[in-house]
Amino acid sequence: MTVYFYGRCSAVENFEKGSSLATQLSKCKSYAEIKDLTIDEIFEEQSSGTVPFEKRDKGFEIMSKLKRNDHIICSALDRFGRNTLNLLMIVDRFKQKGVKLHFVDIGGEVTGSDAIGSVFLKLLSVFAEFYSAQISEKQKATKDRMGVEGRHKGGKCPYGYDVDENNYLVPCEKEQQTIKLMKLLREQGKTYREIAETVSNSTRKKFPHSWVHKILNREILPTTLVA
Repeated sequence: MTVYFYGRCSAVENFEKGSSLATQLSKCKSYAEIKDLTIDEIFEEQSSGTVPFEKRDKGFEIMSKLKRNDHIICSALDRFGRNTLNLLMIVDRFKQKGVKLHFVDIGGEVTGSDAIGSVFLKLLSVFAEFYSAQISEKQKATKDRMGVEGRHKGGKCPYGYDVDENNYLVPCEKEQQTIKLMKLLREQGKTYREIAETVSNSTRKKFPHSWVHKILNREILPTTLVA
C-alpha cells in the first residue's frame, strides 16, 4: 500500500496562504495522521484545474503507479479537478481498481460506499465546475473590455501593428506600407491571389492569398484588429 499526496496550484495561488502547496501538504499530513496513514510520496505541480487529472504531468505519473489499496490524499476537491464529468469518471475508475481517494475539505474518502461522501462529491464537483465557468466568463469579459479599449488581447500580434508598453496596438510603419500597397492593388481590381504574388515579390516574404484577404477585410472593419 502506498499513500500519495497530490497538490496543485496556479502561479498566483502558490503565493496565497490558503492555496499554497505548503499549506495543502500540511493539511494532508494532519489528515493522514488522524486516519492512521503515512504519506509515502509527494506529488506537486503547477497546472490549471480545468486540465483533466490524468493529462497533467504529475497526475499521469500517479495514475501509472496506482495499485489496489493505494491512497491519494488531496487537500480540496478543486485542487484535484474542476471538471465534473472527468472527476466522476476518475472516482468510478478508482472504485473499480480499489484505490482510495481522500479530500480533506470533505473530511474523508469519496471512493468508499459511504452515501454521504458520494453526495458531497457530486455536489462539490458541480460547484467546482461552476467556479471554473465563472473564471472563464471573467476572462472573456476582460478580453472584450480590452478589445473596446483598443488593447491587444494576447496571442500573435496582427500584421501591421506592434504592441506598446501598455498593451495598446500601435501601427508598424513598415508593415503599414505593405498594407497600403495591398489596398492600392485591390482598388485597381487585382484579385487576392494577384495581390499576394505582388506583395510576396516586393517584400520577399510569403503572403498566402488567404492572409491578404484577411488583412484587407480586417482593415475595412478596424474593430476586429484585436480579435
